[in-house]
Amino acid sequence: RVIIPNYLNMQANCLNVSRFYDLCCNDPCEALLGHVEKQIQAPHATPEEILALVPTLPSAHVPGNQTLSTALVTKLHEVAEYHGGHIPLHGRLFSQWMHFAYPRECPYPHIAGTTKLLTEDAWSLETGMKSYFSRDEMQSYIEASSASSSSESMPE
Repeated sequence: RVIIPNYLNMQANCLNVSRFYDLCCNDPCEALLGHVEKQIQAPHATPEEILALVPTLPSAHVPGNQTLSTALVTKLHEVAEYHGGHIPLHGRLFSQWMHFAYPRECPYPHIAGTTKLLTEDAWSLETGMKSYFSRDEMQSYIEASSASSSSESMPE
């Protein structure tokens, strides 16, 4: 399974422009977390502080003034309970929570050692699947997408 923000932010998608730094794509989650940091002005926060702030943050894929699900609110309270009532803003559990609040912007932070980066060839060998589409498969996908888009826009 590929988690899109994780894929986009992986080191292989960065350019090594000098021996001192790499040039990587902007991480949209950084802007969201930066806004939280600016408002909270502390390394940790209560669930109430976060719940007053995060639902108002718009992103490219999530509107501002969103209503968070009960499960998401409950999970945030569980994170706070695990950490003695406060949530570390730079901890893995809060990062996971941000992934579920903003699934297309924030990467999912896996527990260290539970995932491995595979090359295209290694993935193909491990799964027995090919990692690319043929021209015919791509054309078929485009035609199917075009047909479903045009049928959705047609009045009944």
